[in-house]
Amino acid sequence: MVISLQSCFKEKAGVINLVTPEEAAVLIESDQVKIIDVRAELEFDKKHLKNAVNIEVENDDLYSVLDQMKKDEPLLVYCNKGGQSERCAQILKEKGFTLIYDMDGGIAKWEESGRQVIVKN
Repeated sequence: MVISLQSCFKEKAGVINLVTPEEAAVLIESDQVKIIDVRAELEFDKKHLKNAVNIEVENDDLYSVLDQMKKDEPLLVYCNKGGQSERCAQILKEKGFTLIYDMDGGIAKWEESGRQVIVKN
């Protein structure tokens, strides 16, 4: 299933690929995407997906951070419910990133689907 899912997405390079939590899980399990939590650091610190990095879409340094990243690296972005990640995905596209996955419904849908998050007390 990983191969068929990825081959389907590779045909959509240069566009934003909206994925379900189930599709996101397959991408994550393949170890071929960088997972980016675009929420505020405080929200990220409370809970996030395993191996995610926090790059706040609301951060003034967003563009300088993106300028240091590889444009051809597959990226999976998520937020709480989808609004911030949609905006970030659009910014990534405008900046020339070629393989962007936006998780529909964010971490809320991820948890609703029964998947685990990293929780800090």
